[in-house]
Amino acid sequence: MDLADWLAQQKILYSGQALPEGLPSLAVHPTSGTWQESSYLKNQFWWGGGATQEGWQQITRASDKESTNIAVLTFGPVQSFLGGGQRLRDWAVASWLCHYLAAVVIYRWEKEYKGRVLFPLHDSSDLLNWLHRKTVDYEKFWRAELPNVVTGLYTERKNWIEDIETLVQDEWVRFTKKLEQVTINHPNFKNLINGPGWQVIHRDAHYQWSVYVESIELRTERVTEDIKKLHKRIDADKLSRNWEKSWWGGRTSPSDGCLSIWHPGLKPIDCRGTSGLPKTEVDRWWKALASSDNLDKFCALFSESDRLNSLELVKRLASIPEIIQPTLAELWPDRPPLYSCPWGTFPDRPAIAATWVTTQPEVVKSRWNKTLLQLEKDFFPKNARTKWGVEIADRSQFRHPDPLERRNIIDKELVSLWDEESPKGWDSTIEWTVGWRGDGDNMGKWLSGEKYKTLSDLRWLNWHPNTDIINKQKLKIAQPTDPKNLPKKIELPHMLDLSALFGHWNNLLYRLTEQEHPGKVIFAGGDDFLLLGPLTEAISLTTNLHNLWLGEHTPFTEPTKPPADGWVEYNNEVYPVPGRQMSFSLGLVIAQRRVPQSVLHRRLNESYKQAKNQGRNRVCVRVLFNSGQSLDWVCPWPLWHVLMPLELQDTQETELNRWEKLLSYLESIQLRQKSLDNLIQSSSAVESLLDTLWHSLGIPLQWQDIEDQMQLDFEQEVFQWDWWVQWASLHTFLARQERDRQNWLKKMTRR
Repeated sequence: MDLADWLAQQKILYSGQALPEGLPSLAVHPTSGTWQESSYLKNQFWWGGGATQEGWQQITRASDKESTNIAVLTFGPVQSFLGGGQRLRDWAVASWLCHYLAAVVIYRWEKEYKGRVLFPLHDSSDLLNWLHRKTVDYEKFWRAELPNVVTGLYTERKNWIEDIETLVQDEWVRFTKKLEQVTINHPNFKNLINGPGWQVIHRDAHYQWSVYVESIELRTERVTEDIKKLHKRIDADKLSRNWEKSWWGGRTSPSDGCLSIWHPGLKPIDCRGTSGLPKTEVDRWWKALASSDNLDKFCALFSESDRLNSLELVKRLASIPEIIQPTLAELWPDRPPLYSCPWGTFPDRPAIAATWVTTQPEVVKSRWNKTLLQLEKDFFPKNARTKWGVEIADRSQFRHPDPLERRNIIDKELVSLWDEESPKGWDSTIEWTVGWRGDGDNMGKWLSGEKYKTLSDLRWLNWHPNTDIINKQKLKIAQPTDPKNLPKKIELPHMLDLSALFGHWNNLLYRLTEQEHPGKVIFAGGDDFLLLGPLTEAISLTTNLHNLWLGEHTPFTEPTKPPADGWVEYNNEVYPVPGRQMSFSLGLVIAQRRVPQSVLHRRLNESYKQAKNQGRNRVCVRVLFNSGQSLDWVCPWPLWHVLMPLELQDTQETELNRWEKLLSYLESIQLRQKSLDNLIQSSSAVESLLDTLWHSLGIPLQWQDIEDQMQLDFEQEVFQWDWWVQWASLHTFLARQERDRQNWLKKMTRR
């Protein structure tokens, strides 16, 4: 692939001037075109154009004139693979296994198939560095970040498409076979998880993934348009074939039993197996596995209620450091030894829900530790956990909340005694888990260049040095001119610049979630992320996520001085964030303790998609109750910052009482009908009514605050009376939970 054509396009604005040599000291932002002194996203050339040094490093490796074709490969269905887990560690390991498969595809594409991968930006991937026998940062090694879509160049040869299509499946088969070998040879597992059941796992592995590959002859001058065309073809293929092959519906398959509940004696159909085994035999085996003395050291790896199919068992076994690390070592000999796999201490839902407790004073810790230590001695003598798996909680030295979860008791004869001895009301501390699922808006339009055409202030000249920069840097060139005032053009280097931007954003996302809040990142790749945390962080972390994305103040970043769109000051450096030109949609799901994890995962995906479908640049909140009921509310980001972080003015009434009163007023039949009539006749009457209600209840809000943030596409929300009812319902729910927390804390601090 020859880059001369692209360079010629960049130089054309300078009318034949002799351009400066050497690497620039400045960086230019991919979505705003603002220039900064920064160590990140530095330009490769003084004449700009948006080619960063990070992107340029990868694209120059891809400058192979022998490459004659460009191809896009994707595999899945990834979301079904993630959603099948029953524990949070299953989510984490499933995300990493998809990351691993993408890394192996990239590695073999380049190493054995003699091609060059353009996307994703992978030069900084610690997993790929490890595959290339380089030293790595092991904390980052275990982070899931690579997407399941790979775009690259290759030289036409016989059966290239057919060979690359089998790569994902072949590597998954290879992985499961090594996983079996390591598992059955492990002294703690070999007499527990062995037998014909592995035949089912290996048989399923051949049909686990659907892989799609589309290719086209390489045309340097049209490479970005052709990449977009290939993605459209793949999307059409996926829809028409509906991810054929694997059946991903749940614990049991309707056809051949390949996803039946796993058991060492389970056999495939073609080995005279059945679609399942007698329930009593399955129940007896899982009970014995959960109570096995051999697995004590793994801290309740399996519970008596587990009924894992072959896919789920692979993920659960891969979550054990003593299994996954030697499995990878067997698969890839002569690589650096692996350390510090975090999944052995990955938090479960009660731990995530209770992390807010660890931010409380010493007097709370004293009573908490004393009470839980006694419960551990009585009911968890062998399986007491010390690590929470959440950074802030682990620093606190609070006891793990496992003893507060009744179903964690392995010896069921002790359940009635636990009911008597467990502290009453303490289960409220582990009642709610919160998930955040975010995704950038219109990423396809950004990558294709359409957004630069619709945003009039994003001119191509923004990405070239202006007179001020030229003078300060003493470049000895004239400012380039573009008489047509064209929008930013999208070339291949700029597409990689966007990938580099989100690589830096992910680093800040980890810091925000795990060091500034008691949360946990499940995965963060590109603009896509999934986070978990306690209910106390529902408002604050959501607000900080948006502020960090925009470049506003957060607990650890500040806007630059003077402000520059897409840049923040962090750790005495100027650091890139997506900025104001690009928005993102977020799904925020608050799930009660007994809501199945598969439901939580599904609702997270639905929520962020609903935020997109309702106009983008929004957050969709869903509260899931054990009863099956839910509370749903979609809010534009500008209104979120006005309506959610409210501190009520002091009155004689409690915060809960005031929100309950507001909700009852809004829900009253008479007021609702009057408001609906006014919406048809005069919105100003509704505005006046809301102002009166807010003022009477001490809610520091005025309609003018809403008006100041109004945009045309917000009218579908703010002029719907039910939207305000849902908003008040959400505040009422949060106030009720806060009251329960405060009552619990009063008991804890009472002498």
